[in-house]
Order: sequence, then C-alpha cells, then structure tokens
Amino acid sequence: MDFLSKPIGVRIMEKFKIYVHHNYSYERFWYFFHGVDVDINDVVTHTNKENAFNKKIPITDKVNIKCKYKERILNIKFVGDSDWNLEGEHIFDYSIFLYDKKMASDRGFNSNIMEIIDDELIPKFNKLSKNVKSKYHFIYIKWEGHHGYNHHKMSDTLNYNINVYGDDFPIHTNPKNYFFLFTNTFISFIYPNTLGLREFYFMEKFIKNLKFKHKMNFPIRRLYGTKIKLYEQIKSLKNINVTHSSFHDTKQYSNDQVGGYRSKMINELGKENIIEKRGYGIDDWGGEWNDSNINEMMFKLYNIADVNIIPEYSPNEALNKVIKEKSKKKIPTIGTSFITEKSVSHILIGKPFIPISYETVEFYEKMMLHNNVEFKKYPLTYSHIRDIIQDLNTIADDEVLWKKLVFELQEWVSDMRKNIIQLIQTKNDLLEVVLNNNKIKETSNII
Repeated sequence: MDFLSKPIGVRIMEKFKIYVHHNYSYERFWYFFHGVDVDINDVVTHTNKENAFNKKIPITDKVNIKCKYKERILNIKFVGDSDWNLEGEHIFDYSIFLYDKKMASDRGFNSNIMEIIDDELIPKFNKLSKNVKSKYHFIYIKWEGHHGYNHHKMSDTLNYNINVYGDDFPIHTNPKNYFFLFTNTFISFIYPNTLGLREFYFMEKFIKNLKFKHKMNFPIRRLYGTKIKLYEQIKSLKNINVTHSSFHDTKQYSNDQVGGYRSKMINELGKENIIEKRGYGIDDWGGEWNDSNINEMMFKLYNIADVNIIPEYSPNEALNKVIKEKSKKKIPTIGTSFITEKSVSHILIGKPFIPISYETVEFYEKMMLHNNVEFKKYPLTYSHIRDIIQDLNTIADDEVLWKKLVFELQEWVSDMRKNIIQLIQTKNDLLEVVLNNNKIKETSNII
C-alpha cells in the first residue's frame, strides 16, 4: 500500500457539518478549506466595525460559511472553544491554538512549549473521543525535524478515534489514525500569513530578469557541524559564494555552540558577505524572530547569485545524527518529510536552487507522482551536494554549460511552482480524509 493512502469507507451523507475550534479569519479559511467551491463574498474579512478597521482585533463571533468540495455540501462553522459536543466533524489545529492563546506570534514551531500537547491536549481529546456521534481531527503541522505522532507516543497515549494529521510520512508502522497532508502543509506557509511568505509568490516577476554578481551562493544563518564541513569544502571554489546572516552572535543572543568557529568564518568571508540583521534606523531588521528572518531572507538573499544552495532538512542526516548521539529507541521521533520555509520560499518566488540533500527534490517529485501531476525532471542527480560540488564549480567555468544548467533549474522550479499552486487551488488533503474516512474506528487503544 502506498504510504500516502489508506483504505477508506465512504459515508452516504448529503451535508457535512464541520466545526473549526478557532477564531475565524479569511486567511484561516483558506488554510483549512483551500480547494473548495465557494462564493468569495461569503469568505468575509470582518464581522463588525471594530475588526473591520483593525485586523489585530480577533474575530470571536461565530462565522458560518457554506461551500462544496467535489460536489459535497459543507456547512462550516468557526466556533472557537465551544460546541465540541455537537454532532459533526470537529477540526483543531495546534499552531492556530498557540497563536490564539498568545503563546506564539507566528506559524513557526516552538519546541519549548510542546509539552502542552501531552499535558493538556491529549487528555482533552481522549475525553472528547467518548462522544461517538462526532469525529475529532487534530492537525499538528510543525515545520520541524521531529515526527510529532511518535514524539508524543500518540499510539499509546491518544485514543484511535482521534484523527491526527501532520507534515511527516508515517514511519515503521502506519497508524490507523495518522494522516500525512501535503496541500495543507504547503499552504500553511502561506496562510495564515504571519511570516510574510505569501508575498514571495508575488515577488517572482521582480527577480526573474535581475543580473547577479555570483553564479552560486550558499547562505548560512544557523551554524552547525554539517554546514561547517560543506563550507570548508567550498570556500576555496571560485564559483560558489558564501554569505552569513547574523544569528546568535550578537550581545542579545550570545549562544556560540561551535567553539568560536563563527568568528573564524566571518573573518574569512569578508564584510560584503556578512548580512547583518541589526542596523541603524531603517536598516534594523529586528531580532531572532521568524518574520524578521524571513524578511531578511527575501530582500537580502535572492539577488546575490543565479542559483542558491539551500540547507533544507535531511531526514537521513538527522537519523544518522540520532544513531550516533542517542539510543536507537529515540530513532522513531525523527521527522520523515523534507519541507521547510527554505524550499517553499524558493518555489514560491521561482528561484533556482540546489538542495544539499537530493531528498528534497525527491519529496516534491513524489508529491507530483502521488497526485498524478506531470512535471519536469530535476536536471541533477546526486545523494548529497558534496558528491557534485566540484563538478558544479567546473560547470560554472563554462558559460554555455552553466547557462544551460541555470535554464533547466529555472524550468524545474517554475514548473513545480505552477503545479503546486494549481494543486492547492483544486485539492484539499485534509478534506479528502475528513469527508471519506470511516466515522468511528473499530479499535480504541485508550479507554
């Protein structure tokens, strides 16, 4: 069986009542319900004069929107923390919950507070699972390299009647109540737009015809072992530039975990390749906040080179690190998908990129295959970029070969961008499960 699909039973039902247990916003509607057939006038932006003219005032009114998904009628209600016992489908999202509780300022993940899942949310849903007339759906999209379902031992702690959705493929076993979501994961980088990644999509036309100083650039922000090894390998190659964005090396964020290597690297790179976040007045990009880092990335890292080398998350690399540093019992917590803001931003803005691990390319192409979408093949084949880094430098010496490679990389990212946008406009992986999955599981692991 394909790891992305499961046998599902179809319920004969004309209308689906769906309760979203969060405050309403039009951005949240598109996050949860992209791909539906809806009258745009029904997707309201405000409910009264107060939140009409101040978007920071949360909409706590209950909002009802009717629409269709693949000819199925949906009656959607945003109800906040109420109506949990009404018959229907109940949707809850961990990141939105943190945002509404003011425990997080954006969609970025915070590992320091994830115990709330074990201490509060799992007990809450176990109690709710006793209501056999309803179905509860817990979304845990985190953008980080640990497998949420396994990290929290949900196979042992959470009732199987609760569906869990994440941005990781199932590993080792395929839990009956765990589902991987691609369309919802990708659009979570766009809506709610707390980081400004949506704007990358509209920046594409402004960077296509720019002239770049370098052929390749390897941007480094967080500095750790594997990046140091790659930097040492490429720092003497004339066709690959390296930039360093400030991170934890200022007085406010003194957290040097690389034994003073950062200072050595900064001296070697030279002032023109150091991207400072702090500056005077208009040049001050703020602190170590996700939105500040994204803004800095958009306006300072996409006009440097023809092609960016990106250190996207590598599950194999993470797995090898765990095997080396921890007991094998910890291995199942490793995240098994490869999508973070690095590749997403490059795809949205249409910027040619070469990921450090080929797993990133395989992931996106696998998503196209799963959705029966035709796509252009990536022009390079490798395992880790260190295997081809010398070849890339040699190709860049030949203008004809280099222009050909850049053209093919541009074609791939532009094609992937078009395919993904079309996919999230026409399909919703969450609704595919919610509307088709058996209402009640036969087995219940938690009483």
